[in-house]
Amino acid sequence: MSEETPDVRMLAVFEANGFHFASVEEAWARARHLYPLLPSVVDRFPEERAHQVCADWLSRVSERIPDARPAAELFAQARSKTPPRQANVVASKLGDLRNAWVLGKKPAAAAFADAAGHLAEVWAARTSGEEDAETDAWDRSEEASAALVTAWVLNQGLGDKDKGARVQAREALTDLLREARAAKSLEQT
Repeated sequence: MSEETPDVRMLAVFEANGFHFASVEEAWARARHLYPLLPSVVDRFPEERAHQVCADWLSRVSERIPDARPAAELFAQARSKTPPRQANVVASKLGDLRNAWVLGKKPAAAAFADAAGHLAEVWAARTSGEEDAETDAWDRSEEASAALVTAWVLNQGLGDKDKGARVQAREALTDLLREARAAKSLEQT
């Protein structure tokens, strides 16, 4: 784990990839890439506002993907402390939901549940103090981003490998994340 703040790390990732932003707020306003914006939020876990941003974002995305609402609602429940280890229970249920959607031949909903599961596992690890290499916020956020892009593309009836559709999906998801962040007032650190 890095000693850098999530915002410093986010700007460094953009810089390393040739995207130059003068500030965190400029990156949030102008970036068209979900990664590293999402990890900069998830890396703030166990901060409750960071969880709220992700829950709000997943809720906004689920409005556009049929059958995704249960996964968004499950993720929101991860913040509860009742029963103990609720976040771990939620992460497990999201895995079960993903599997049910795979068997039910609903690939967009399955990919959405997979994305929510990645985020829930980071939340569970951070809130229980059990973080390890498997629950690294940046790696799991990257996996969640890819899964959500897949969900978006599949929901539109397009091929998962369609590069143009993936770019449009990433940009739409980034816009929704930006809206969720603004609604929850997650300021830079």
